[in-house]
Amino acid sequence: MYHALLSDRDVYFIAFDSNEVVIDTNYPVVSLNLNHLDDLIFLVGAEQLSAIRQHMTQQPLNFTFNVANLSFAMSRFDIDNSDTVFCLQVEAKQELSDAGKLSAIERDYQLITELSSSFNLLNSAGAAHMTDDLKHEIRDVHLPEVKSKLAELEDPSLKLCLEIVQANMESLLAEPDVNNQLLSVLTPSEYQVAEFIRSGMSSQEIANTLNVAKKTVENHRNSLRNKLGITNRGVNLRNYLQTLETK
Repeated sequence: MYHALLSDRDVYFIAFDSNEVVIDTNYPVVSLNLNHLDDLIFLVGAEQLSAIRQHMTQQPLNFTFNVANLSFAMSRFDIDNSDTVFCLQVEAKQELSDAGKLSAIERDYQLITELSSSFNLLNSAGAAHMTDDLKHEIRDVHLPEVKSKLAELEDPSLKLCLEIVQANMESLLAEPDVNNQLLSVLTPSEYQVAEFIRSGMSSQEIANTLNVAKKTVENHRNSLRNKLGITNRGVNLRNYLQTLETK
């Protein structure tokens, strides 16, 4: 029955069985492999994916929802009282190209995936062995790409992560006397907290982002002051770090 529905090329469908296996689709997949219901998380998000599972047990089934520029409607077909097929109808709210039919979540996933080479480079790079060629590659290729993707991202958590990536790349390109001072005395966790402080985040916001206790962040703050030689408690740590950043 779902094959007849799939013949309508103006509306897209994803059909899956009671075992959550995708059995047919005409959705114009760009960055995803739609083999299992779990693969829809980058199309509909975790909350709606959970709702889809909940509605699979309901009869009659009447479930519709919207994600960004896409509208979804879920149908259920019982075949011979033994097998059940679920059909998720996907329709753009306005006429768009195939690329435009991507949900905001899938677009963000695609943008992050396209930065894999930049992430790999950043993971292996370090201020101690930065060559001129590597600096040029970061400055001319990877950093502009990160900034471009950052402007397109919609998910706040992904934007925050990419802002940290951008800050780390910029720190690798900064003058050695600034970044070597930080990199040589700080642990990776302390350096990460320092980047958050530079961006203006409070201790509670940093704790929430890193999923740690606020006390842990406060300990990192104290350690930063000690290692950077800030003995005057009247010195604002964020201002001090920003001063280092612009030297």
